[in-house]
Amino acid sequence: MWKNRLMVFIAGCLVSLCANSAPQDWSIFKAWVGKYPSTQVQGQVGGLLAQPAIRAVLKQTLPKAEARLLPSLSNESLVKEVDGHIVINNCRPHNCPAEMATIVIDVNNKRLWVGFFTREETRVSTRWYGTGDDYSVLPKKILEDFVSRHGG
Repeated sequence: MWKNRLMVFIAGCLVSLCANSAPQDWSIFKAWVGKYPSTQVQGQVGGLLAQPAIRAVLKQTLPKAEARLLPSLSNESLVKEVDGHIVINNCRPHNCPAEMATIVIDVNNKRLWVGFFTREETRVSTRWYGTGDDYSVLPKKILEDFVSRHGG
């Protein structure tokens, strides 16, 4: 009897994992281009960063402190597409040049990078996290925009 219950439980877990797994085609995320990341599009539940594939990659890639910081950067810009990459720019309300993040999604290769910038009174910090290559492989336009958003 307990074996049957265990099998039903395992089967339920597998079905749940499959339902929440990454879509086979990340190009679905292009539906957010020109919209805010928190917008719900094409029947998807939640915004772009709430999508199961993106959430899973962020959870796997970011240290816990950075993962906790990301939602606080709630001032959103419209999602852009730059050289085939989806770019999301968020910052802390009323403090954008001093506390910001850029999320870059390579939909063709299912890769993601997150760059954080923080300016405090006594220090400046830039941190990049990614799922594949170093952030230096990103298109020059994306890296230049990231730096230009730092302000003075």
